[in-house]
Amino acid sequence: MRGLVAPFTSLQTAIAGVGAALADADSQWLTPMVRTRLHEFEDDMAKNKVRADNAVLAAQLAPAMLGADGTRRYFVAFTTPAEARGLGGFMGNWAEMTIENGHISMSEFGRHTDLSNGGPDPGNRRLNGPAEFIDRWGRFGFYDPADGTTAVQAWSNITMPPDFAMVGDVIAQLYPQSGGRKIDGAFALDPQTMAALVSFTGAITLDGVDEPLTAANTANFIIRDQYNITQLDDRVDLLDTIARTVVDRLLGGSMPEPAELARTLGPLTRQGRLMGWSADPAEESLFVKIGMSGAFPALDGGDGVAVVVDNAAGNKADAFLDVATSYRIGTLDASGFRDGTVTITLTNNAPAGGLPDYVLANAVDLPLGTNRMFLSVYTGLAMESVTVDGEPSTMETGTSLGWNVASTFLNIPPGGTRVVTLQVAGVLASPERELVTRDQPIVRVQPVVVSRD
Repeated sequence: MRGLVAPFTSLQTAIAGVGAALADADSQWLTPMVRTRLHEFEDDMAKNKVRADNAVLAAQLAPAMLGADGTRRYFVAFTTPAEARGLGGFMGNWAEMTIENGHISMSEFGRHTDLSNGGPDPGNRRLNGPAEFIDRWGRFGFYDPADGTTAVQAWSNITMPPDFAMVGDVIAQLYPQSGGRKIDGAFALDPQTMAALVSFTGAITLDGVDEPLTAANTANFIIRDQYNITQLDDRVDLLDTIARTVVDRLLGGSMPEPAELARTLGPLTRQGRLMGWSADPAEESLFVKIGMSGAFPALDGGDGVAVVVDNAAGNKADAFLDVATSYRIGTLDASGFRDGTVTITLTNNAPAGGLPDYVLANAVDLPLGTNRMFLSVYTGLAMESVTVDGEPSTMETGTSLGWNVASTFLNIPPGGTRVVTLQVAGVLASPERELVTRDQPIVRVQPVVVSRD
C-alpha cells in the first residue's frame, strides 16, 4: 500500500492542475453551450479531486491499519434491526478481528451476553464519557448515579445512540472491562451488509437449515428465519459459522476488485448499514471522508428531522414495524421565524401469535406481538406541542448531537397504528441551508416526506 502513495499523489496533483486550468479558461466571452460543458467538466474534476484526496489518505494510513507497524485489533458488531436501536439494530453477536502484517483472523466470536457477564468484575465496569452519552443514555444501563457503574444490560443497549463515533468510543472503553483486549477501532454491519458479502463468497450451507444462504436470502435469515431455531446455542453456532465462513472465503480469494467492492458496499455505508470507527484521529478522519463513520448528520444552523426507534420490549417485533414520517415546513417570516409539523405514523404489522416467544413476547407483560418503543424525534426547530392519536400529550425534551430531541415510550398493539404529531417552531441560524434528514436503517425504511407551505 505504501507504494501507492507516490502514484496517487501524482494523480492528485494532476487532477488539481486540470481543475485550475478549467477555472482559468472560464470566460463570459465563451458561448453558453461551451460554458455549460466547461462547468460540467469543473464539477467532474471537483468530484475526482475528492476521490484522489481520499485515495492518497487511504494509501498513507492503510498499512498501519492493516498491522504493518504492529498488531491491530478491531471489534465487529453484528447488528439486527429486528430489534431496533438508534444506530439501526441490536448487537446480538460480535467478533474480534486481529491483523498482523496484513494477515486477518477472527480471534474471538460470541454473544452480547458473553460480554455482559465477562471480565474480572462485571459489577464494577465504568465509563469516563462521552458526557453527552452518559447524560442521555446513561439510564439505559450505562451509568448508575449511586456509584457510576454500568449494568449488565449495557451491551444489549450499546447501539442505542444513532452516532457510531460515540458508540465506538463506548465499545473501546467497555470491551477490555468485559473480558476483551484493547482495540484500535470498531466496525458495525447489519444483515444487508452480510448479504452483500455473501454475494462475493458464494452460497453457504448450514447444518439444519433447509436452503443454502445466498445474497438473496441471507438478510431474511438473520432478521427472521433464524428465530425458528429454538435452541439458543444452535443459533449462535450457526451465526458463528456464517461469520467465519464469510471471513475465511473473502481472505482465501473471494475478495472482489476494489471497484466492485466500492460499488456494492458504497450504498450500504451511505445508508448506515456498514460503519467504521478508529481510536486514531487521522484514521477516523478517513472514515468521515469516505462516508463510513456512521456519524449523525450535522445541522450547521439549518433545519432537519430524523426519527429514531429503540425497541423497549426485548423482542424482535421491529421486523414488522412501518415508520412513515412527514414534515410540513412553514413559511419563513422576515424575523427568521419558522414553524412546522412533524407527523410520524407507526404501524405494527406483527401477529398476535404463531411465532416463537423470542420474537413476539416482551419483558414488560404486554400482550404477544406488542411493539413497545422508546421513540425519539430529532428536529432543527424546538417542539412546541405534541399529540398522540390526536390527543394532547407530552414528551421529554432536550438537545443531543446538536439537534433538539423529543422522546417518549410508546406501545403499539399487534395490527395497530399510532400517530405522533409534533408542532415545532423557532429561529434558525442558517435557514437557507438544505433540509437535513436521516433515515434509520431499520427493516422497512421509509424516507421522510417533505412539503412546504
